[in-house]
Amino acid sequence: MAPRGTGSGTYHHGDLKRALVDAALELVAEKGPQGFTMTEAAKRAGVSVAAPYRHFADKDALLAEVAEQGFVVMGQALDRSAARGSKDSREVLLRMSRAYVRWAVANPDHYRVMFGDAYGVEEFEDVRPAGRNMFMKLHEAIEVGQAAGVIRAQDPRAVAGPIWSVLHGIATLQIGRKFRALGLKEAADALALRTITALLDSPEFTNTAEG
Repeated sequence: MAPRGTGSGTYHHGDLKRALVDAALELVAEKGPQGFTMTEAAKRAGVSVAAPYRHFADKDALLAEVAEQGFVVMGQALDRSAARGSKDSREVLLRMSRAYVRWAVANPDHYRVMFGDAYGVEEFEDVRPAGRNMFMKLHEAIEVGQAAGVIRAQDPRAVAGPIWSVLHGIATLQIGRKFRALGLKEAADALALRTITALLDSPEFTNTAEG
């Protein structure tokens, strides 16, 4: 991949930051999050070796920015899925579940950084709120379902936790090509939809009228 610019003056302030994030994502795809240096990121962005340090103290800080942006963009994808189609709270939650897996599979390098504990990104103060805000979108959808009587009344986190665990597991296995290795051909988003449907139908989560 050719460098984008020709020197440290190529980018305006905000554009330089975006260019470095894009460069980091390309390098993550090629070498993994731990396999490149800030010098390589600068070269890929077409700027001087010193330029990245205007925004980022080190590579971990750059990866933290990648993770934070990923949570924001993924959250936007969940919002779009929630806004489309039926307003039935159960259907909204299922669409969001499918959107989660679709986004992760479509953006595997971003997703790896977002959830790569070994890279230390969660130590940065902006990353934790961004991740929490994304998780809260599922939490809020569950609260709406509970208010509508579709989901059993309980701590919404007791529902959101298992749902997120399933979605993260499916996304991670698909990104790692583990399903293919086992000969499983079902699309990851379809598997997510089927699994979350079964979860919501389980006695632990469904609101079954008595009497």
